[in-house]
Amino acid sequence: MLRAHRERQKKLLPLFSPELRATRMAFAKGIWDLFLVFTLVFWISICFLYGAGYDTMRHIKDSTFIFRNFDDSQTANDLSSMIIAGFENPNAPLLKVYTDSEKYDSVAAIKDAVWKGNAWGAVIVNDGFGKQLEQALSEGADYDPTSAVTLVTEESRHYFKVIMVNKAAQTVLTALEGPFSQQMFQQMVTADGANATRVIDQANANALITPFSYAVDNVAPYHFDMSMYILSVTLSLCMVVGSFIPSNMWKSIEEPFYKQVRITHVIALRAFINIIWAAFICIQATGIVFAFHGPLWSPSTRDFFAMFAIFLLNTLSFTFFIDCMQNWVHPRFLLGGYFTTLFVNIAAAVFGPELNNHFFRILYAVPFNNSGLMLRTLLTNGSYNKLNFAITINVLWSLVWWLGSTFLIARKARRVYEGKMLMANVPPPAAPQPAVALEKDAAHSPTNSSALSEYLSSATASYGTTPSPSETDISARMRSARARKSNDTTSDIEIEDM
Repeated sequence: MLRAHRERQKKLLPLFSPELRATRMAFAKGIWDLFLVFTLVFWISICFLYGAGYDTMRHIKDSTFIFRNFDDSQTANDLSSMIIAGFENPNAPLLKVYTDSEKYDSVAAIKDAVWKGNAWGAVIVNDGFGKQLEQALSEGADYDPTSAVTLVTEESRHYFKVIMVNKAAQTVLTALEGPFSQQMFQQMVTADGANATRVIDQANANALITPFSYAVDNVAPYHFDMSMYILSVTLSLCMVVGSFIPSNMWKSIEEPFYKQVRITHVIALRAFINIIWAAFICIQATGIVFAFHGPLWSPSTRDFFAMFAIFLLNTLSFTFFIDCMQNWVHPRFLLGGYFTTLFVNIAAAVFGPELNNHFFRILYAVPFNNSGLMLRTLLTNGSYNKLNFAITINVLWSLVWWLGSTFLIARKARRVYEGKMLMANVPPPAAPQPAVALEKDAAHSPTNSSALSEYLSSATASYGTTPSPSETDISARMRSARARKSNDTTSDIEIEDM
Protein backbone atom coordinates (compact mmCIF):
# COMPACT_ATOMS: atom_id res chain seq x y z
CA MET A 1 0.00 0.00 0.00
CA LEU A 2 2.83 2.38 0.89
CA ARG A 3 4.62 1.55 -2.36
CA ALA A 4 1.48 2.28 -4.37
CA HIS A 5 1.12 5.57 -2.55
CA ARG A 6 4.69 6.51 -3.41
CA GLU A 7 4.17 5.59 -7.05
CA ARG A 8 1.10 7.82 -7.20
CA GLN A 9 3.01 10.70 -5.60
CA LYS A 10 5.81 10.39 -8.18
CA LYS A 11 3.30 11.01 -10.96
CA LEU A 12 2.20 14.32 -9.36
CA LEU A 13 3.98 17.59 -9.96
CA PRO A 14 5.87 19.60 -7.31
CA LEU A 15 4.36 22.93 -6.26
CA PHE A 16 6.94 25.10 -8.04
CA SER A 17 7.18 23.14 -11.28
CA PRO A 18 7.02 25.26 -14.48
CA GLU A 19 3.89 23.42 -15.61
CA LEU A 20 1.95 24.83 -12.64
CA ARG A 21 2.93 28.44 -13.17
CA ALA A 22 -0.52 29.42 -14.39
CA THR A 23 -2.13 27.72 -11.39
CA ARG A 24 0.23 29.48 -8.97
CA MET A 25 -0.44 32.86 -10.56
CA ALA A 26 -4.19 32.34 -10.38
CA PHE A 27 -3.88 31.37 -6.72
CA ALA A 28 -1.69 34.39 -5.93
CA LYS A 29 -4.15 36.70 -7.68
CA GLY A 30 -6.98 35.28 -5.62
CA ILE A 31 -5.04 35.82 -2.38
CA TRP A 32 -4.22 39.40 -3.42
CA ASP A 33 -7.87 40.11 -4.19
CA LEU A 34 -8.85 38.76 -0.77
CA PHE A 35 -6.18 40.90 0.89
CA LEU A 36 -7.47 44.07 -0.74
CA VAL A 37 -11.14 43.33 -0.09
CA PHE A 38 -10.76 42.35 3.54
CA THR A 39 -8.40 45.23 4.30
CA LEU A 40 -11.15 47.54 3.09
CA VAL A 41 -13.82 45.57 4.99
CA PHE A 42 -11.89 45.65 8.27
CA TRP A 43 -11.17 49.37 8.12
CA ILE A 44 -14.74 50.27 7.21
CA SER A 45 -16.22 48.00 9.89
CA ILE A 46 -13.92 49.07 12.72
CA CYS A 47 -14.14 52.77 11.83
CA PHE A 48 -17.92 52.52 11.75
CA LEU A 49 -18.01 50.75 15.12
CA TYR A 50 -15.65 53.21 16.82
CA GLY A 51 -17.29 56.20 15.18
CA ALA A 52 -20.73 55.20 16.43
CA GLY A 53 -19.48 55.18 20.01
CA TYR A 54 -17.02 58.08 19.88
CA ASP A 55 -17.41 60.85 22.49
CA THR A 56 -21.18 60.88 22.77
CA MET A 57 -20.94 63.56 25.49
CA ARG A 58 -20.49 66.10 22.69
CA HIS A 59 -24.12 65.53 21.77
CA ILE A 60 -25.59 65.39 25.27
CA LYS A 61 -27.50 68.61 24.63
CA ASP A 62 -29.66 66.58 22.24
CA SER A 63 -31.18 64.97 25.34
CA THR A 64 -33.85 67.16 26.93
CA PHE A 65 -35.11 67.32 30.51
CA ILE A 66 -38.34 68.93 31.64
CA PHE A 67 -38.06 71.35 34.56
CA ARG A 68 -40.95 72.63 36.65
CA ASN A 69 -41.13 74.39 40.02
CA PHE A 70 -44.40 73.61 41.79
CA ASP A 71 -43.52 75.70 44.88
CA ASP A 72 -44.05 79.48 45.03
CA SER A 73 -41.73 80.25 47.96
CA GLN A 74 -38.64 82.41 47.65
CA THR A 75 -36.49 79.49 48.79
CA ALA A 76 -37.83 77.33 45.95
CA ASN A 77 -37.27 80.15 43.46
CA ASP A 78 -33.65 80.52 44.58
CA LEU A 79 -33.13 76.77 44.18
CA SER A 80 -34.77 76.86 40.76
CA SER A 81 -32.37 79.57 39.60
CA MET A 82 -29.39 77.52 40.75
CA ILE A 83 -30.68 74.37 38.99
CA ILE A 84 -31.28 76.21 35.71
CA ALA A 85 -27.79 77.71 35.86
CA GLY A 86 -26.26 74.34 36.71
CA PHE A 87 -27.77 72.67 33.64
CA GLU A 88 -26.15 75.28 31.39
CA ASN A 89 -22.97 73.25 31.81
CA PRO A 90 -21.91 71.83 28.40
CA ASN A 91 -21.72 68.34 29.97
CA ALA A 92 -25.33 68.44 31.18
CA PRO A 93 -28.57 67.66 29.33
CA LEU A 94 -30.67 70.45 27.88
CA LEU A 95 -33.15 71.73 30.47
CA LYS A 96 -36.49 73.05 29.19
CA VAL A 97 -38.30 75.21 31.76
CA TYR A 98 -42.09 74.92 32.00
CA THR A 99 -42.63 76.66 35.36
CA ASP A 100 -44.84 79.41 33.87
CA SER A 101 -46.36 77.26 31.11
CA GLU A 102 -49.73 75.56 30.96
CA LYS A 103 -47.98 72.48 29.56
CA TYR A 104 -46.96 69.79 32.04
CA ASP A 105 -48.97 71.41 34.85
CA SER A 106 -48.87 68.36 37.12
CA VAL A 107 -46.38 65.77 38.29
CA ALA A 108 -48.43 63.02 36.64
CA ALA A 109 -48.33 64.83 33.28
CA ILE A 110 -44.55 65.19 33.50
CA LYS A 111 -44.06 61.52 34.36
CA ASP A 112 -46.33 60.51 31.49
CA ALA A 113 -44.27 62.63 29.07
CA VAL A 114 -41.06 60.95 30.19
CA TRP A 115 -42.66 57.50 30.00
CA LYS A 116 -43.80 58.16 26.41
CA GLY A 117 -40.33 59.32 25.39
CA ASN A 118 -41.13 63.02 24.89
CA ALA A 119 -38.20 63.79 27.20
CA TRP A 120 -35.25 61.88 28.60
CA GLY A 121 -36.15 62.88 32.14
CA ALA A 122 -37.45 65.66 34.35
CA VAL A 123 -36.42 67.74 37.37
CA ILE A 124 -39.28 68.76 39.67
CA VAL A 125 -39.15 71.11 42.66
CA ASN A 126 -41.91 69.68 44.82
CA ASP A 127 -44.77 71.68 46.26
CA GLY A 128 -44.25 72.66 49.92
CA PHE A 129 -40.46 72.43 49.79
CA GLY A 130 -39.84 76.03 50.92
CA LYS A 131 -42.24 75.91 53.86
CA GLN A 132 -40.89 72.59 55.16
CA LEU A 133 -37.28 73.82 54.96
CA GLU A 134 -38.06 77.09 56.75
CA GLN A 135 -39.78 75.23 59.60
CA ALA A 136 -36.85 72.82 59.91
CA LEU A 137 -34.32 75.69 60.05
CA SER A 138 -36.25 78.00 62.39
CA GLU A 139 -38.07 75.53 64.62
CA GLY A 140 -36.07 72.31 64.28
CA ALA A 141 -38.96 70.39 62.68
CA ASP A 142 -38.36 67.01 61.08
CA TYR A 143 -37.12 67.28 57.52
CA ASP A 144 -36.26 64.93 54.66
CA PRO A 145 -33.89 66.60 52.13
CA THR A 146 -34.86 64.18 49.34
CA SER A 147 -38.42 65.52 49.44
CA ALA A 148 -37.20 68.79 47.93
CA VAL A 149 -36.54 67.66 44.34
CA THR A 150 -37.65 64.66 42.25
CA LEU A 151 -35.50 63.46 39.37
CA VAL A 152 -37.73 61.54 36.95
CA THR A 153 -35.87 59.02 34.77
CA GLU A 154 -36.61 56.11 32.44
CA GLU A 155 -34.67 53.17 30.95
CA SER A 156 -36.59 52.41 27.78
CA ARG A 157 -34.10 54.21 25.53
CA HIS A 158 -30.67 52.83 24.70
CA TYR A 159 -29.09 51.32 27.80
CA PHE A 160 -25.69 53.06 27.75
CA LYS A 161 -27.08 56.42 26.64
CA VAL A 162 -29.66 56.40 29.44
CA ILE A 163 -26.96 55.69 32.02
CA MET A 164 -24.80 58.53 30.68
CA VAL A 165 -27.61 61.11 30.59
CA ASN A 166 -29.01 60.21 34.02
CA LYS A 167 -25.54 60.31 35.55
CA ALA A 168 -24.94 63.77 34.05
CA ALA A 169 -28.21 65.08 35.52
CA GLN A 170 -27.45 63.59 38.93
CA THR A 171 -23.96 65.13 38.86
CA VAL A 172 -25.43 68.61 38.35
CA LEU A 173 -27.92 68.23 41.21
CA THR A 174 -25.36 66.74 43.59
CA ALA A 175 -22.92 69.58 42.84
CA LEU A 176 -25.56 72.14 43.88
CA GLU A 177 -26.18 70.73 47.37
CA GLY A 178 -23.11 72.39 48.94
CA PRO A 179 -23.54 75.87 47.41
CA PHE A 180 -27.25 75.94 48.26
CA SER A 181 -26.49 74.93 51.88
CA GLN A 182 -23.99 77.80 52.21
CA GLN A 183 -26.46 80.24 50.68
CA MET A 184 -29.22 79.26 53.11
CA PHE A 185 -26.89 79.51 56.12
CA GLN A 186 -25.73 82.99 55.11
CA GLN A 187 -29.32 84.17 54.67
CA MET A 188 -30.28 82.94 58.16
CA VAL A 189 -27.22 84.48 59.83
CA THR A 190 -27.81 87.91 58.28
CA ALA A 191 -31.57 87.91 58.90
CA ASP A 192 -32.77 90.14 61.81
CA GLY A 193 -29.37 90.28 63.46
CA ALA A 194 -29.21 86.55 64.17
CA ASN A 195 -25.83 85.02 64.92
CA ALA A 196 -24.36 81.73 63.83
CA THR A 197 -24.61 80.12 67.24
CA ARG A 198 -28.31 80.84 67.55
CA VAL A 199 -28.99 79.51 64.01
CA ILE A 200 -27.14 76.29 64.73
CA ASP A 201 -28.90 75.74 68.06
CA GLN A 202 -32.44 76.16 66.75
CA ALA A 203 -32.11 74.47 63.33
CA ASN A 204 -32.58 70.86 62.39
CA ALA A 205 -29.04 69.67 61.83
CA ASN A 206 -30.00 67.57 58.80
CA ALA A 207 -31.74 70.54 57.17
CA LEU A 208 -28.84 72.85 57.97
CA ILE A 209 -26.20 70.57 56.45
CA THR A 210 -28.24 69.37 53.48
CA PRO A 211 -31.15 71.75 52.83
CA PHE A 212 -31.97 70.00 49.57
CA SER A 213 -31.30 66.71 47.85
CA TYR A 214 -33.23 64.66 45.30
CA ALA A 215 -35.07 61.37 44.96
CA VAL A 216 -34.94 59.36 41.74
CA ASP A 217 -38.24 58.15 40.32
CA ASN A 218 -37.67 55.63 37.49
CA VAL A 219 -40.97 55.50 35.60
CA ALA A 220 -39.82 52.83 33.11
CA PRO A 221 -37.42 50.30 34.69
CA TYR A 222 -36.09 47.41 32.60
CA HIS A 223 -37.13 44.70 35.08
CA PHE A 224 -34.27 42.69 33.61
CA ASP A 225 -30.73 43.16 34.94
CA MET A 226 -28.97 41.29 32.13
CA SER A 227 -31.15 42.55 29.30
CA MET A 228 -28.50 44.60 27.50
CA TYR A 229 -26.03 41.72 27.36
CA ILE A 230 -28.30 38.72 26.90
CA LEU A 231 -30.48 40.39 24.29
CA SER A 232 -27.52 41.68 22.24
CA VAL A 233 -25.85 38.28 22.27
CA THR A 234 -29.15 36.57 21.44
CA LEU A 235 -29.80 38.84 18.45
CA SER A 236 -26.30 38.09 17.15
CA LEU A 237 -26.81 34.36 17.72
CA CYS A 238 -30.08 34.39 15.78
CA MET A 239 -28.44 36.34 12.97
CA VAL A 240 -25.45 34.02 12.62
CA VAL A 241 -27.07 30.63 13.20
CA GLY A 242 -30.44 31.47 11.69
CA SER A 243 -28.99 32.97 8.52
CA PHE A 244 -25.66 31.34 7.70
CA ILE A 245 -26.61 27.69 8.12
CA PRO A 246 -29.44 27.68 5.51
CA SER A 247 -27.17 29.59 3.14
CA ASN A 248 -24.35 27.05 3.44
CA MET A 249 -26.80 24.16 3.16
CA TRP A 250 -28.20 25.48 -0.11
CA LYS A 251 -24.74 25.90 -1.60
CA SER A 252 -24.22 22.13 -1.40
CA ILE A 253 -27.56 20.99 -2.85
CA GLU A 254 -28.76 23.75 -5.17
CA GLU A 255 -27.30 22.52 -8.49
CA PRO A 256 -29.71 19.61 -9.08
CA PHE A 257 -32.60 21.88 -8.08
CA TYR A 258 -31.51 24.54 -10.56
CA LYS A 259 -31.21 22.04 -13.39
CA GLN A 260 -34.28 19.86 -12.83
CA VAL A 261 -36.92 21.74 -10.75
CA ARG A 262 -39.11 24.65 -11.76
CA ILE A 263 -37.59 27.88 -10.55
CA THR A 264 -40.82 29.04 -8.88
CA HIS A 265 -40.80 25.85 -6.83
CA VAL A 266 -37.14 26.35 -5.93
CA ILE A 267 -37.83 29.91 -4.73
CA ALA A 268 -40.84 28.80 -2.70
CA LEU A 269 -38.96 25.87 -1.16
CA ARG A 270 -35.98 28.04 -0.29
CA ALA A 271 -38.15 30.69 1.39
CA PHE A 272 -40.07 27.99 3.28
CA ILE A 273 -36.92 26.35 4.64
CA ASN A 274 -35.41 29.72 5.58
CA ILE A 275 -38.52 30.68 7.56
CA ILE A 276 -38.82 27.29 9.28
CA TRP A 277 -35.15 27.28 10.26
CA ALA A 278 -35.30 30.88 11.51
CA ALA A 279 -38.38 30.06 13.59
CA PHE A 280 -36.63 26.99 15.03
CA ILE A 281 -33.60 29.06 16.10
CA CYS A 282 -35.61 32.01 17.40
CA ILE A 283 -37.89 29.92 19.59
CA GLN A 284 -34.81 28.44 21.25
CA ALA A 285 -33.26 31.90 21.66
CA THR A 286 -36.46 33.12 23.30
CA GLY A 287 -36.30 30.17 25.66
CA ILE A 288 -32.74 31.13 26.59
CA VAL A 289 -33.83 34.67 27.47
CA PHE A 290 -36.70 33.40 29.58
CA ALA A 291 -34.44 30.91 31.34
CA PHE A 292 -32.12 33.73 32.48
CA HIS A 293 -34.67 36.50 33.00
CA GLY A 294 -33.75 36.94 36.68
CA PRO A 295 -35.93 37.72 39.71
CA LEU A 296 -37.01 41.25 38.73
CA TRP A 297 -39.01 40.36 35.64
CA SER A 298 -42.07 38.12 35.64
CA PRO A 299 -42.81 37.44 31.96
CA SER A 300 -46.09 36.07 30.69
CA THR A 301 -46.96 33.81 27.75
CA ARG A 302 -47.80 36.94 25.76
CA ASP A 303 -44.29 38.26 26.40
CA PHE A 304 -42.83 34.98 25.14
CA PHE A 305 -44.59 35.14 21.77
CA ALA A 306 -43.94 38.87 21.42
CA MET A 307 -40.21 38.36 21.96
CA PHE A 308 -40.22 35.37 19.58
CA ALA A 309 -41.84 37.52 16.88
CA ILE A 310 -39.21 40.25 17.36
CA PHE A 311 -36.36 37.73 17.06
CA LEU A 312 -37.95 36.10 14.01
CA LEU A 313 -38.44 39.38 12.14
CA ASN A 314 -34.86 40.41 12.87
CA THR A 315 -33.48 37.04 11.71
CA LEU A 316 -35.48 36.97 8.47
CA SER A 317 -34.17 40.36 7.43
CA PHE A 318 -30.64 38.89 7.58
CA THR A 319 -31.57 35.52 6.10
CA PHE A 320 -32.87 37.04 2.87
CA PHE A 321 -29.96 39.50 2.74
CA ILE A 322 -27.50 36.60 2.89
CA ASP A 323 -29.53 34.82 0.21
CA CYS A 324 -28.90 37.82 -2.03
CA MET A 325 -25.19 37.79 -1.25
CA GLN A 326 -24.87 34.05 -1.82
CA ASN A 327 -26.46 34.26 -5.29
CA TRP A 328 -24.63 37.40 -6.37
CA VAL A 329 -21.12 37.50 -4.87
CA HIS A 330 -18.23 35.12 -5.47
CA PRO A 331 -17.95 32.72 -2.48
CA ARG A 332 -14.46 33.94 -1.57
CA PHE A 333 -15.90 37.43 -0.86
CA LEU A 334 -19.05 36.36 0.99
CA LEU A 335 -17.40 36.63 4.39
CA GLY A 336 -16.60 40.28 3.74
CA GLY A 337 -20.29 41.10 3.34
CA TYR A 338 -21.19 39.09 6.44
CA PHE A 339 -18.48 40.78 8.50
CA THR A 340 -19.44 44.33 7.52
CA THR A 341 -23.14 43.68 8.11
CA LEU A 342 -22.48 42.18 11.53
CA PHE A 343 -20.32 45.09 12.69
CA VAL A 344 -22.80 47.73 11.54
CA ASN A 345 -25.56 46.00 13.47
CA ILE A 346 -23.36 45.52 16.54
CA ALA A 347 -22.71 49.27 16.46
CA ALA A 348 -26.46 49.87 16.42
CA ALA A 349 -27.02 47.44 19.31
CA VAL A 350 -24.15 48.60 21.52
CA PHE A 351 -24.15 52.37 20.90
CA GLY A 352 -27.46 53.19 19.21
CA PRO A 353 -28.23 56.19 16.98
CA GLU A 354 -29.21 58.63 19.74
CA LEU A 355 -26.72 61.29 20.90
CA ASN A 356 -24.50 60.53 17.92
CA ASN A 357 -22.98 62.41 15.03
CA HIS A 358 -25.66 63.10 12.41
CA PHE A 359 -24.04 60.64 10.00
CA PHE A 360 -24.66 57.80 12.42
CA ARG A 361 -28.36 58.56 12.57
CA ILE A 362 -28.51 56.03 9.71
CA LEU A 363 -28.50 53.45 12.52
CA TYR A 364 -32.21 54.20 12.91
CA ALA A 365 -32.66 52.11 9.75
CA VAL A 366 -30.58 49.13 10.97
CA PRO A 367 -32.50 45.97 12.00
CA PHE A 368 -30.60 45.49 15.29
CA ASN A 369 -31.51 48.99 16.46
CA ASN A 370 -35.19 48.51 15.75
CA SER A 371 -35.24 45.03 17.25
CA GLY A 372 -33.59 46.40 20.40
CA LEU A 373 -36.12 49.24 20.50
CA MET A 374 -39.00 46.77 20.36
CA LEU A 375 -37.43 44.60 23.05
CA ARG A 376 -36.93 47.56 25.40
CA THR A 377 -40.52 48.63 24.90
CA LEU A 378 -41.59 45.10 25.75
CA LEU A 379 -39.39 44.93 28.85
CA THR A 380 -40.57 48.31 30.16
CA ASN A 381 -44.26 47.47 29.73
CA GLY A 382 -44.83 49.77 26.75
CA SER A 383 -42.60 52.77 27.51
CA TYR A 384 -41.10 54.78 24.62
CA ASN A 385 -43.43 53.03 22.22
CA LYS A 386 -42.08 53.29 18.67
CA LEU A 387 -43.32 49.89 17.59
CA ASN A 388 -45.00 51.09 14.41
CA PHE A 389 -41.76 52.62 13.15
CA ALA A 390 -39.55 49.70 14.22
CA ILE A 391 -41.82 46.98 12.82
CA THR A 392 -42.22 48.86 9.53
CA ILE A 393 -38.45 49.22 9.06
CA ASN A 394 -37.71 45.56 9.74
CA VAL A 395 -40.61 44.33 7.60
CA LEU A 396 -39.42 46.53 4.73
CA TRP A 397 -35.88 45.14 5.04
CA SER A 398 -37.19 41.57 4.98
CA LEU A 399 -39.43 42.27 2.00
CA VAL A 400 -36.77 44.11 -0.01
CA TRP A 401 -34.14 41.41 0.53
CA TRP A 402 -36.64 38.63 -0.21
CA LEU A 403 -37.59 40.26 -3.53
CA GLY A 404 -33.91 40.75 -4.32
CA SER A 405 -33.08 37.14 -3.49
CA THR A 406 -35.99 35.94 -5.62
CA PHE A 407 -34.67 37.84 -8.64
CA LEU A 408 -31.08 36.69 -8.08
CA ILE A 409 -32.05 33.04 -7.57
CA ALA A 410 -34.07 33.07 -10.81
CA ARG A 411 -31.21 34.79 -12.65
CA LYS A 412 -28.61 32.35 -11.37
CA ALA A 413 -30.76 29.31 -12.14
CA ARG A 414 -31.31 30.48 -15.70
CA ARG A 415 -27.63 31.22 -16.29
CA VAL A 416 -26.51 27.93 -14.75
CA TYR A 417 -28.97 25.99 -16.89
CA GLU A 418 -27.79 27.85 -20.02
CA GLY A 419 -24.14 27.17 -19.17
CA LYS A 420 -23.35 30.88 -18.78
CA MET A 421 -22.50 30.62 -15.09
CA LEU A 422 -20.89 28.00 -12.91
CA MET A 423 -22.06 27.34 -9.36
CA ALA A 424 -19.31 29.60 -7.98
CA ASN A 425 -21.06 32.70 -9.45
CA VAL A 426 -18.40 33.09 -12.15
CA PRO A 427 -18.64 32.65 -15.93
CA PRO A 428 -17.26 29.44 -17.41
CA PRO A 429 -13.79 29.53 -19.00
CA ALA A 430 -13.69 30.54 -22.66
CA ALA A 431 -13.25 27.72 -25.17
CA PRO A 432 -9.84 27.91 -26.94
CA GLN A 433 -11.38 26.95 -30.29
CA PRO A 434 -14.85 26.64 -31.82
CA ALA A 435 -16.90 23.58 -30.95
CA VAL A 436 -17.56 22.84 -34.66
CA ALA A 437 -13.88 22.43 -35.34
CA LEU A 438 -13.56 20.06 -32.43
CA GLU A 439 -16.41 17.93 -33.76
CA LYS A 440 -14.71 17.85 -37.16
CA ASP A 441 -11.47 16.71 -35.51
CA ALA A 442 -13.40 14.07 -33.64
CA ALA A 443 -14.54 12.49 -36.88
CA HIS A 444 -10.93 11.90 -38.05
CA SER A 445 -9.05 11.43 -34.79
CA PRO A 446 -9.04 8.16 -32.87
CA THR A 447 -8.23 10.09 -29.70
CA ASN A 448 -11.17 12.40 -30.14
CA SER A 449 -13.47 9.52 -31.09
CA SER A 450 -12.58 7.60 -27.94
CA ALA A 451 -13.01 10.75 -25.82
CA LEU A 452 -16.43 11.39 -27.35
CA SER A 453 -17.46 7.79 -26.74
CA GLU A 454 -16.25 8.01 -23.14
CA TYR A 455 -18.28 11.16 -22.55
CA LEU A 456 -21.43 9.86 -24.24
CA SER A 457 -21.33 6.63 -22.22
CA SER A 458 -20.95 8.58 -18.96
CA ALA A 459 -23.76 10.97 -19.95
CA THR A 460 -26.07 8.08 -20.76
CA ALA A 461 -25.35 6.43 -17.42
CA SER A 462 -26.32 9.59 -15.51
CA TYR A 463 -29.34 10.55 -17.63
CA GLY A 464 -31.73 10.09 -14.73
CA THR A 465 -30.10 12.87 -12.73
CA THR A 466 -28.47 15.17 -15.31
CA PRO A 467 -30.11 16.77 -18.37
CA SER A 468 -28.55 16.52 -21.82
CA PRO A 469 -25.34 18.57 -21.99
CA SER A 470 -24.96 21.54 -24.24
CA GLU A 471 -22.52 21.67 -27.16
CA THR A 472 -20.08 23.72 -25.07
CA ASP A 473 -20.14 21.10 -22.29
CA ILE A 474 -19.37 18.30 -24.77
CA SER A 475 -16.47 20.24 -26.21
CA ALA A 476 -15.06 21.05 -22.79
CA ARG A 477 -15.15 17.44 -21.62
CA MET A 478 -13.67 16.27 -24.93
CA ARG A 479 -10.73 18.60 -24.38
CA SER A 480 -10.34 17.36 -20.82
CA ALA A 481 -10.33 13.72 -21.92
CA ARG A 482 -7.88 14.45 -24.73
CA ALA A 483 -5.58 16.21 -22.27
CA ARG A 484 -5.60 13.19 -19.97
CA LYS A 485 -4.75 10.94 -22.89
CA SER A 486 -1.72 13.07 -23.76
CA ASN A 487 -0.65 13.60 -20.09
CA ASP A 488 -1.24 17.35 -20.50
CA THR A 489 -1.18 18.81 -16.97
CA THR A 490 -2.62 22.16 -18.10
CA SER A 491 -6.07 20.80 -18.96
CA ASP A 492 -9.19 22.76 -18.06
CA ILE A 493 -10.20 22.69 -14.41
CA GLU A 494 -13.91 22.65 -13.71
CA ILE A 495 -14.88 25.37 -11.25
CA GLU A 496 -17.22 24.04 -8.62
CA ASP A 497 -19.17 25.70 -5.88
CA MET A 498 -17.06 26.44 -2.83
